[in-house]
Amino acid sequence: MVNIKIKKLTFSKAKQLLTKKSKTKSHPEVYKVVEKIISSVKKNGNKALIKISNDIDETEFKNISSATFSKSDFKKNYDKLDSKTKKNLNFLKKRIINFHNQIKINDHKITDDVFSFLGQIYRPIEKIGIYAPGGRAVYPSSILMTSLIAQLAGSKEINLFFPSSLIKAQELMLATAHIAGIGNAYNIGGAQAIAAMAYGTETISKSDKIFGPGNKYVAEAKRQVFGDVGIDSFAGPSEVLIISDKKDNFNKLAADLIAQAEHGDDSKCIFIQIGKMISDDLFSSLNEQIALEPRKQTIKKSLERNGLFINVDTLSEAMQISNIVGPEHLQIVVENFKKSFLKNLSAGAIFIGENNTAVLGDYAAGPSHVIPTNSSAKFSSPVSLEDFMVRSSVTNINKIKNKKEYNRLLDNSIFIAELEGLFGHANALKLRRK
Repeated sequence: MVNIKIKKLTFSKAKQLLTKKSKTKSHPEVYKVVEKIISSVKKNGNKALIKISNDIDETEFKNISSATFSKSDFKKNYDKLDSKTKKNLNFLKKRIINFHNQIKINDHKITDDVFSFLGQIYRPIEKIGIYAPGGRAVYPSSILMTSLIAQLAGSKEINLFFPSSLIKAQELMLATAHIAGIGNAYNIGGAQAIAAMAYGTETISKSDKIFGPGNKYVAEAKRQVFGDVGIDSFAGPSEVLIISDKKDNFNKLAADLIAQAEHGDDSKCIFIQIGKMISDDLFSSLNEQIALEPRKQTIKKSLERNGLFINVDTLSEAMQISNIVGPEHLQIVVENFKKSFLKNLSAGAIFIGENNTAVLGDYAAGPSHVIPTNSSAKFSSPVSLEDFMVRSSVTNINKIKNKKEYNRLLDNSIFIAELEGLFGHANALKLRRK
């Protein structure tokens, strides 16, 4: 029997602890290793990719062709899948497409007394690079959650990178690439994959934006290449925060904590209990379920190292704690929870009701499971259709419709330009007065 020990806090102690949370920093050694890898790939292209992969991941690639897969390879591996796997992956595909097809992004144009039209126009990001993590697990769902949305947005080129894996895992990734409509795939992982997407090589085209989570080296590589290429976010460890006012029977919620903890021993799991429990049923359920889990050591370490049990008196206190954390996943199991409260909560994804769970959001709910972590839900959002698009403002003057209003617009701009000391700006405007 496992005897899990999770830190227990009151509202005031939790608020004090979580408010003091330090900013996530790059480790100097990781920074240097990643910087060296990126520099090597930028300078030596495919040769560096192969050497680094063989050295770090113990692959045996002779050249870039041996790590490259095309659409014909994807189809061959898809054909190898059993019918049940095909059915379920395609069901997931359908759910993702159906949800994102309902999101309408339209150009915006208006006219006024001066402009023939002014507004904003959207266009798809042309070249997308997708990183699918490996190592501890294989994530075909992550490929679908990004590439399918990129296709809906209209992206023309979608390339996939994934680290060295067991043959069965590789076959599943390639088969998923067929379902996802990927163009090319590369069995290259780590910081070297991010560098290849960011800067291109002799045979790999440069991406305009990179999507997908990874380990600390992947995260640091995305941090270093950002600005030369777009990225989705700086992904951190998986997180779940559960708010509950249940008194007993915590089997399902215990399973939800375990589901996030099994991602890795750095996962963050917080349980906020409103009022008193009748018993220690939550902890009993955790102990019983963890004992049966194949990844029990990882789960136990995660919960004991990063887990918190917080007892509060009211939903308002629970929401205050949740907003300090700004969790990736927020589950709410509260009787008579009002939907009007939702706009007062900062979280990447919110799951309401005991029959709902963050795990369902990981798969077949419909929205993408690529969600902001490390409190960044306070200022960023889950990956969606608009993340694969860019927006330009547009103004157009065909002819002067109203000379008085046109000159008024110019005079205002001339005044502000001169106020800011930009007399060249002002002159460019003065030359256009009618």
